[in-house]
Amino acid sequence: MARLIIQTGGIDAAPGELNWGINRVGRAPDSDVYINHPSVSGRHCEIELGPDFVIVRDCGSTNGTFIEGRPIQEGRLAPGQRLKLGQVEAIVERSQEQVHVPQIAAEPIPQTIPLTDGTLSCVNHPDMRAYWRCKDCQKMYCTGCIHEVHLVGGKSHRLCPKCSHEVDLLVWDDGAAGKKSIWGKIKGAFSKSKRQRTVRLR
Repeated sequence: MARLIIQTGGIDAAPGELNWGINRVGRAPDSDVYINHPSVSGRHCEIELGPDFVIVRDCGSTNGTFIEGRPIQEGRLAPGQRLKLGQVEAIVERSQEQVHVPQIAAEPIPQTIPLTDGTLSCVNHPDMRAYWRCKDCQKMYCTGCIHEVHLVGGKSHRLCPKCSHEVDLLVWDDGAAGKKSIWGKIKGAFSKSKRQRTVRLR
């Protein structure tokens, strides 16, 4: 971190610890850095401490704020430069510790993927076929993901689990999921033959 170290002799002041952000410096008892000297105003200046900068702002002090002898209203304090508050000289001493920001890996966004039968998968279950598409966000879901709300009177609504809009039933064409199995074709032919015999009997 950083400290404001008083270099003018005869002043009973311990090094003032500076925190990140704004630090109030002055003779007022509630100052973040208290300096008991008649040339220092109650609220003399502010020292803003950032990751790679120190900025000093005068707060309308009576005797002025100076960086390297130059009066300032606001100025950037470089390492090693002298700060003067009224008749009190000081320096800002800061450590070279680095701020480490942890790397947070973003979670992958669920995606619908093509299945081997030519249909598309549920966005939450990549190995299951999607049967519903949200009217609003257009995401596809299997039946297990859909929220079904039953209203008074027996009417029910199927809703998207993400945005709560209604969903539409997906109808896959015969070129994909609609292809019948061998057993399905046999049952279909048997049913057709039975219907034809029924018509002849009539």
